Amino acid sequence: MRGEEVWITGVGLLTAIGGSAGENWKSLRAGKCGVDHHPSEENASLPGNFAYHGVVSGHEDPPEVPPKLASQRKFLNRSSILGLHAAAEAVACAGLDMGEVSPERKSLYVGSGDFTRVGYVDFYAALKETAGDAWEAPEPALLNEAALHRVSPFYLLEGLPNNLFSYLSSMYEFMGPNGSFSSLSSCGAQALENCDRVLRFGEADVGLVVGCGSWAHPMVLLELDGLGILSQAKEGAASFRPFDKRRDGFFPGEGAAALVLESAESARARGAKPLGRVMGTANCQEYSTERYIPVPTGAVRHSVESAVAEADIEPDDLAFILPHGSATPRGDAGELSALLEFSDQVKDPVPLAGWKPYTGHMGSASDLADIVLGLCALKDGRLPPTPGFERKDDAFDALHIPTVECAVAGAAFLSLSHGIGGQSSATIVAAP
Repeated sequence: MRGEEVWITGVGLLTAIGGSAGENWKSLRAGKCGVDHHPSEENASLPGNFAYHGVVSGHEDPPEVPPKLASQRKFLNRSSILGLHAAAEAVACAGLDMGEVSPERKSLYVGSGDFTRVGYVDFYAALKETAGDAWEAPEPALLNEAALHRVSPFYLLEGLPNNLFSYLSSMYEFMGPNGSFSSLSSCGAQALENCDRVLRFGEADVGLVVGCGSWAHPMVLLELDGLGILSQAKEGAASFRPFDKRRDGFFPGEGAAALVLESAESARARGAKPLGRVMGTANCQEYSTERYIPVPTGAVRHSVESAVAEADIEPDDLAFILPHGSATPRGDAGELSALLEFSDQVKDPVPLAGWKPYTGHMGSASDLADIVLGLCALKDGRLPPTPGFERKDDAFDALHIPTVECAVAGAAFLSLSHGIGGQSSATIVAAP
């Protein structure tokens, strides 16, 4: 995997705390929390904790697009719109004219996690109108008529998992190696790994990686709550506290993150300067028969060791680590156990920080968001703390988890992401 060096030349980020990468970093350092209480008619009859999530405001419509795609905008779902904004920022940040790159030398990888079209939510208004206050079975003819006026005929198209991938492919004419991943948290890291590898192997010159997710929806909340991984909101929005002894789960959110990757040779040829370098990536899996699968310690350990080996760095070179930090009791314990073993290889404890409470857990967007913000932390030499963290389990006393912003120094950082089902992803990114 030595191959060609891969540079990060552009970044984009849209979350509940900012409309750009720079704004998000400023909000993070200021301790701004985007998770809030958002009651609605749809979640009024659901548990109280369902009203807590991070919501992006002011980006209801997609950015300006080529005229040939204008008619297709109506098919975009919520997370795809957010993904388009992040992608546009990343391309602009890179100063890249996509039209100057041969379509066959452009690579696109997208990790998506938009489940807002799960079930029959689109038919809610029509059902409510025809079922009456008692919610009795409506007359089929009346329901048909109401649905014709209340339900968008494009709702199935909006629910396609490759919604954003298809749009970006056409918008920027990506015809090189590509992929669309749709699942839970690790999709963004998977997209990054695949794009990094095709650039290293010389199969493309430019790559765009996007992670987008929209989990602030009643159907998604019901699914997450059924898995037992949502916080019960006993202390409101402050209940999302990764690594803390009192942790009981997370609050979801919505957002998107994007990275422009280029081979160093291609970037140098056009005079581009790197924001960072992708040094090592790894994806590992560990099977478990448990119903509520914890973060697999073995898979985390293996992915971390593999990424460090591929990056060809020493553990002491790491300035900080950004764990997945979903704040579930067993999930955090599994992840921290693996990092505790890893810490035996370093002279001085590497500081850890979990930033999901600032934005809410954004699914496929969260791991790429951590990488964008991690680059900012590496550049400024400052590491914002984990919101809500005060004290850790006794077993993890040796780990360094700052409670206030601290100075950091080092050549690189490690980002971790885990998915339900035993998956663990690790990414090492270095300074320019």
